[in-house]
Amino acid sequence: MVVLRTILSVLLAAVSVLAFSWSGHEGLTYYIVKDIVPDEMVKITPYNYQEKRIYNLSKLVLEDVCGKGTMEAWEGALLPPNPSPVEGKVPAWQILTVYSSEPDWGMDQGLELSPYQFLIGNSQGVRHMKYRIMGLEFFEADKSFYYFHDLAKEAFRRGDRYWGYRFLARALHYIEDLSQPYHNTPGETGEIFQALFDRSIMKMLMNAHYVYDDYLAYLIYSGDEETIRTIEEAEPIFLKSEWHLVQEIRKLALSYFPKIHREIKKVFGDRLKERSGDLKSFTVVSVEEFKEADERGDLANLKRYTLELVGKVSSYLKGYLIDFLKTVRSF
Repeated sequence: MVVLRTILSVLLAAVSVLAFSWSGHEGLTYYIVKDIVPDEMVKITPYNYQEKRIYNLSKLVLEDVCGKGTMEAWEGALLPPNPSPVEGKVPAWQILTVYSSEPDWGMDQGLELSPYQFLIGNSQGVRHMKYRIMGLEFFEADKSFYYFHDLAKEAFRRGDRYWGYRFLARALHYIEDLSQPYHNTPGETGEIFQALFDRSIMKMLMNAHYVYDDYLAYLIYSGDEETIRTIEEAEPIFLKSEWHLVQEIRKLALSYFPKIHREIKKVFGDRLKERSGDLKSFTVVSVEEFKEADERGDLANLKRYTLELVGKVSSYLKGYLIDFLKTVRSF
């Protein structure tokens, strides 16, 4: 355990300054939900809940922000529609789309959540990841998903459809985070040990994580037809429970980690050991570099694996949403 704590503290401290997220939540969610949720206009209601979960209150947003430009990307990116409310109402699909990124707006930052938080230095990662390393598990993205799933059900029981959908959007955020392979493991076991003695390996693992975060956003917001079609045409898969959903999503993400990690290292090489900072809204590889690598055909395998992963994730989430909405329809 001492060795593992040392490995984690050296490896994960490097990633504490950045947000942990599968980029492109709004786009991924929009293409998953737009043909599934009821075609209904939902009345915006005030927040009126007593929660035990703690938040960074300086970053927590409780008013409605639909239509107010919360979605950001590079110039020319194709973002989901985000119209202003009409007579105090917004469509259900828009609530799910806009607020699927809400947990990344800062409400999970700057908190004291876990005795293992020192390993990563920031509470954001505690709530957005679920690492499995050497047979041990750390952090609580799964608990975050369950929490907002239950809170969404409670809101619908009250007849508060606005907050029901908004809490459901938060639940979708965390289950989408669990579908990101790097949210389940920081690297291969050998690399984790190497990172103890070689900071370039540590930085490579950190940057590989963020390259893959950004790659999905690149595909979706570039309007890649194959990516969008893969999400839209995914057939729902129905599982027995939310617990089974979490297990299948995590198993799927971990199964794709080795080949996705291999492709990212092959394509971006030494840049993963050198880059830091913001490159036109991306962290390590700029939009232009993604485009150039795409045109050269260097990303063909990475795209194939990503679409296989995202297609299966979309199927699981569609099944989950259909089942959830059937349940709350009776409230």
